[in-house]
Amino acid sequence: MTGPRLRAGVVGCGPIAQRGHLPGLARSKKAQVVAIADLDPKALEKTAKRFHVQKTFTDYKIMLDEKLDIVHVCVPNHLHSRVAIDAMGHGSNVLVEKPLATSVEEAKQMVKVAQEMNVKLCEAKQYRYIPAVQRALRIYSEGRLGKLVSMQAQWHTDIPLTWSHAEWYYDPQKSGGGIVSDIGIHMLDLLLLFGGPVKRVSAAGGDYLGTMGFDTSVQALLEFSGGGTGFLDVSWLAPYSKMLDIVGTAGIATIDMQYYSLLHANYSRNPMRDFFHDARKIMRTARRVVNKDFFDSLPALYAALIDDLADSITSNKPPPITGEIAIRALELKEAIYKSIADKREVLVVA
Repeated sequence: MTGPRLRAGVVGCGPIAQRGHLPGLARSKKAQVVAIADLDPKALEKTAKRFHVQKTFTDYKIMLDEKLDIVHVCVPNHLHSRVAIDAMGHGSNVLVEKPLATSVEEAKQMVKVAQEMNVKLCEAKQYRYIPAVQRALRIYSEGRLGKLVSMQAQWHTDIPLTWSHAEWYYDPQKSGGGIVSDIGIHMLDLLLLFGGPVKRVSAAGGDYLGTMGFDTSVQALLEFSGGGTGFLDVSWLAPYSKMLDIVGTAGIATIDMQYYSLLHANYSRNPMRDFFHDARKIMRTARRVVNKDFFDSLPALYAALIDDLADSITSNKPPPITGEIAIRALELKEAIYKSIADKREVLVVA
């Protein structure tokens, strides 16, 4: 892409805008933020000062008159579809924070509007841009791991009180669910990225504490249509762990999602190889800490996503993470919740 950077506006100045979208735009070579909108004037003023934004709006609909190339939707989940549809109605392309919507029905309506308005609808699934994930996908796509046997996606962490205290975040009617809808949707996306469409799912879990009102720990077994299985293990009640394993007939790829490191790929493990891989991991992490990249990795992922979206706009190609891709993860999320509620295996919509 050559020429001036695309004009971007951001709706919502909450945590994901502050930690992901706005720093990502600051790093982007192909888009720049020119306007922000939020209901809270104090949040607007503080955010505008931090990210050097001149135009601020307490009504996002007025901001949409700024002829923006891209609108970043960073509002509470239950408002994603409304804001995105309004933006697309003004002829803007949109980047919607995950999940695309709180339901498959809403997401399909968003896709329909994008097609009618001939604009790009993209979901923010930035973990696809982790270099270790992209390297593992390349190794897998080249056939070096053989035929898929199984995958495991694990993300254990604390209940995200340090991320947001907003009421909607802990209301399943507004957030779309609990842990599966929040961090689980990222891991489902990676399982789909490697494994393809899912035929059926069997899940267990829920509100293990019995006091939260939403799912805090869920495990799900997936059967891929093309063969192989996947296992999702997400919990807000366990010590931190974030891993992705891809097991094939010819090799295994293990990704440490916490440190963005590809630990093993395409060979059998043994103690000596484990030692050298761990040593290299420590050295890479040390370099990232020294360079301050370790504490600032999320903006780089968003910047890469934003640049890809900008390229798709200027070249009139599909966005990097289409609405249709987002719908697959939402269908899987809904199937998991149905399996838990009905205590049975559920067929997933193809």
